[in-house]
Amino acid sequence: VDTLDQFNSYISTRYANVTPGGFFVGQNGASSVFAYRGNYDISSAVLTQNLLDNALFRRPVFTTYQSFDTPWAPGAGKTLQLILYFGLAMCAFPGFFALYPTIERLRNVRALHYSNGVRAGPLWFAYVSFDFLIVFLASAVAIIIFVTQSHVWYYPGYLFVVFFLYGLAAILMSYVVSLFVTSQLAAFAFAAGGQCVFFLIYFISYMSIITYAAAADVNHYVNIAHFTISLVTPAGSLLRALLLTMNEFSLLCRDRSVASYPGDITVYGGPILYLIVQSLLLLGFLVWWDSGWKPAFLIRTTRRRTDLEETEGVDPEVMAEVSRVADSKDGLRVMHVNKTFGTNVAVEDITFGVRRGEIFALLGPNGAGKSTTIGLIRGDIRPTHNDGDVLIEDFDAMDQMTVLEHLRFYARVRGVPEVEHNVAQVIHAVGLELFKSRMAAKLSGGNKRKLSLGIALMGNPSVLLLDEPSSGMDAASKRVMWRTLSAVTAGRSLVLTTHSMEEADALADRAGIMAKRMLALGSTDALRRKHGDAYYVHLVHGKAPHTSEEEMDTIKRWIRQHIPLAVTEDRTFHGQLRFSVPNTAPQPHHSTKAAATTASSPSSSSAHTTPLPRTATSDTATHAGIAALFALLERHKHELGFEYYSVSQSTLDQVFLNIVGKHNVLEENYARERAVKGGVWRRVSGAVARAYHNA
Repeated sequence: VDTLDQFNSYISTRYANVTPGGFFVGQNGASSVFAYRGNYDISSAVLTQNLLDNALFRRPVFTTYQSFDTPWAPGAGKTLQLILYFGLAMCAFPGFFALYPTIERLRNVRALHYSNGVRAGPLWFAYVSFDFLIVFLASAVAIIIFVTQSHVWYYPGYLFVVFFLYGLAAILMSYVVSLFVTSQLAAFAFAAGGQCVFFLIYFISYMSIITYAAAADVNHYVNIAHFTISLVTPAGSLLRALLLTMNEFSLLCRDRSVASYPGDITVYGGPILYLIVQSLLLLGFLVWWDSGWKPAFLIRTTRRRTDLEETEGVDPEVMAEVSRVADSKDGLRVMHVNKTFGTNVAVEDITFGVRRGEIFALLGPNGAGKSTTIGLIRGDIRPTHNDGDVLIEDFDAMDQMTVLEHLRFYARVRGVPEVEHNVAQVIHAVGLELFKSRMAAKLSGGNKRKLSLGIALMGNPSVLLLDEPSSGMDAASKRVMWRTLSAVTAGRSLVLTTHSMEEADALADRAGIMAKRMLALGSTDALRRKHGDAYYVHLVHGKAPHTSEEEMDTIKRWIRQHIPLAVTEDRTFHGQLRFSVPNTAPQPHHSTKAAATTASSPSSSSAHTTPLPRTATSDTATHAGIAALFALLERHKHELGFEYYSVSQSTLDQVFLNIVGKHNVLEENYARERAVKGGVWRRVSGAVARAYHNA
């Protein structure tokens, strides 16, 4: 170029192509000018000036350049230690706030809260309010200590805001951790350890950028690291504030001065904004997770199957219940609820209703979906239709309070007036007067059940859900509870799940037997008539247990000859023989069709029985009822040589076994009679599993 203006224009428009720089030699005494690339280190300037010197002096000029070590501010090591140790302590303390929510969830205390009317929003807000008060006071104490010991802090008021907002966000993150861990130790490890790990990641990233990045790019890379790491953890915002307040590595420098506005997004404004947004998101997640609410567009809808294959084998009473519940005014209606865990179907299209003043027993083998159905009604698992709001759990959901404190707490939660009077009445009703001042966790299993019943009764609920209410009780305590339940049933809808058929028989007005779907439903008498309408006879020979096979065969031939509809077990047990006689006598409102049924009992599950065909009868008791059967046995007692015998009607146990046997139900594995669909491997694996179970 010929002029200085042309040189300046060239540099301005083509600076990207000028490396390491350029120079202009002035004419007629004018000053010479050089320009160098300034976004690298100073070596570009040194090299360009050396080229200019060579041009001016017209002789070789040699130069060398060596960078000095990066200077550290005096005391930088000590301030970094303070930031590191104080920051790790701040990361560790929120782990303590995860301990109680974890044990509360694991002991199902929170589920009991929700069952008694507590809502997720107020519950988590109460926890946050209490714990945040501790954090707020601790933050104030820390800032007071900082300010009184030194004046180097940059706007400590803003640092105080960052401290308590960090505490709020860290507490909420600890609550989120408590939702998924399996112990208090794991809760503390993940809550405290996780924050410390992220804190160290941020610290190492910051130090790496300061050490290895080009000087011109340090601030750019530091901002990227901050806004990225702080997006996922509150610890990042905390460390940023600590580095800023001490102006570590000149973070606050803006050209030749310190940042004038502390609320700028690159100063305290960024951490404050991030912590507020994180706190709102975490609190929203907690409420959403425990409430189970989903927007309508996120709920997957599936078309209910109504083809013949799906209704094949469904009990007519079950279908009638579906129609009845649709238009009923029952206190509790459960309509078409389904629940799947992965590929395992836990509950499939369950429908039933419970009238006011009625006790409905929900029966089924292990793994049948009873507790899942209760969870659907209760709200732990999102229900389809229910009015249930009270629960006696199948666990002892006891907090660290006495019996009186538990009942007072739930009375206030449910808004019960005259708390002390109602608490006294409930304690008397469940028989806990002698234990009212004892810690609930120290009660025996039966008394814990009584306390659970008292909690459920508090507030006079219209629906009670009872899951194994008498579990762990002795026989006398069971009957006291049965009387209590019978007394409080009036005007309430009560659902009972139990493995005790005696309990179901004593309490239930109606019963439903389920194995993922409803298999049979009706009153206990109706179930007996339909699925176990027979007399069960147990004979004991006079020579037992030394009875010969010939003597027992003689009795079998006599039964086949005189009671043709009887079903006899093939096996005899050292002089004992069992057989059943269908009760084909006409019943009111019941079909008189006679059918031979197969006796089934736990002690003879391996016996193979074959119903005998109907033949002409002589002096049989087939149509004459139980009196004729007694007369027949008494008449031939000495002739056949049996000394003792018993005749009993079908129990609910036998009805239950008949129904689950008819539908091929296995514990923890419901196998329908139709062929398994889904490929060769699924058929083979299913066959192997069934063979193993039967073996």
